[in-house]
Amino acid sequence: MISLRKSYILFLTSLAGMFLLLGSAVHAAEVTDILSEVVQEGALYEVKPDGTGDFVAIQEGVDSVASGDTLLIYPGVYEENVIIENKTVNLIGVDPEYCILTANSDNYHHIPLTITAGRVYGLTICGTSAGDAGKKVYGIGDMSYDSGDPESVYAWQNRYPGYVIHVDHAYAAGKTLIIDNCRIMSENNYCIGIGCWEGQTIEIRGCELLSKGVSGCLFVHNNALGTGKSQVEVKNTEFKNYVSPYVMVVHSEGESNPIDLTFQNVKVYTVAYESNDCYNSSNTNTWLPLDLISHVSVQTMLAEEGYMGMQESSRLVHRYTQDEHIQFNKELEAQDSLLEDWPKLEEGITYWESGSDKQQVPGKVRHSIDMKNADEGMFGDGWCGLSSIYLTEDSSGNTLPEMNYPRPMAGSVTESE
Repeated sequence: MISLRKSYILFLTSLAGMFLLLGSAVHAAEVTDILSEVVQEGALYEVKPDGTGDFVAIQEGVDSVASGDTLLIYPGVYEENVIIENKTVNLIGVDPEYCILTANSDNYHHIPLTITAGRVYGLTICGTSAGDAGKKVYGIGDMSYDSGDPESVYAWQNRYPGYVIHVDHAYAAGKTLIIDNCRIMSENNYCIGIGCWEGQTIEIRGCELLSKGVSGCLFVHNNALGTGKSQVEVKNTEFKNYVSPYVMVVHSEGESNPIDLTFQNVKVYTVAYESNDCYNSSNTNTWLPLDLISHVSVQTMLAEEGYMGMQESSRLVHRYTQDEHIQFNKELEAQDSLLEDWPKLEEGITYWESGSDKQQVPGKVRHSIDMKNADEGMFGDGWCGLSSIYLTEDSSGNTLPEMNYPRPMAGSVTESE
């Protein structure tokens, strides 16, 4: 490593030339601003696959640098499983279009990125599948394991495919992780899986999360072992969920580790199904079910109560026939790579009609968000019936009305309804 100041100056010179070739001065300015922040905390190293930097692989850099250091990642396709658990390392890509981290995520414990603290910026991160591993679960799945037995937990986890990014480690307590300006794409489990620890802050900013596995875009849970409040903020981000009935899952595992959730300007593009057999019977979400929200009169009422984040002229629910669903699936299956263009989804909920009189399964209610408490069947004082997980007053401008804290002209609908 060369000196911090010299490295930073040399970087600015090379960055200007590289972005002149890539034609993206905007990214150059953003990366420069971020580096001016992170280099105050540690040293700067370069990852270049052609061997002209300090490291040729991201994990090589992670293993070599000290906590607080930054890895500047140059264009290339990095096929590796990156694990950062016991130190803080910043991963800064020069441009998400050209800096790609990818790995097969068929196994829960082998995924593209495991991280606890620091900053992840300017990367495209892909969790791919070699087969049908993603078809093991819908939504939550079986929760039968002994939380006090690490071997039991590991064996249970091993039954499931992996996230693209996994955040859940004791080192994260009291620390901050920022995921910024990234494209995160999954063929398996959720794009991002978060297990919060006490005092932890997680921010997701300006990202695009795309899922074509049977799990959606985001999974958040607190920690039964934690004893302090955590913060999760998602801002100016798009959730695009192509297969799963749930775009997001939120779990409360107890009251000792509360979470404040903030959503701002989160645009949701998700699917729903007329047949309810794929929905979870243990969902404790107390929000209005999809069958009610699809009515224009209910959407009007929600707008009056301050819940609607979409423009008034926009429809929240878009109905499509079974034939249109079949054609959509063909387009999705024709995708040879996650990096190719994805089929178009409309903002809101794409409701696939079954095209038959298939009998509905009793006890299963359609929601776009799956929620669950540790005491199954019990309802808490938090967001949509969750225990100790709360939606903050700063939540606004989101596609799904339940993700907006109400700003009513006059209201009878409460946060937990």
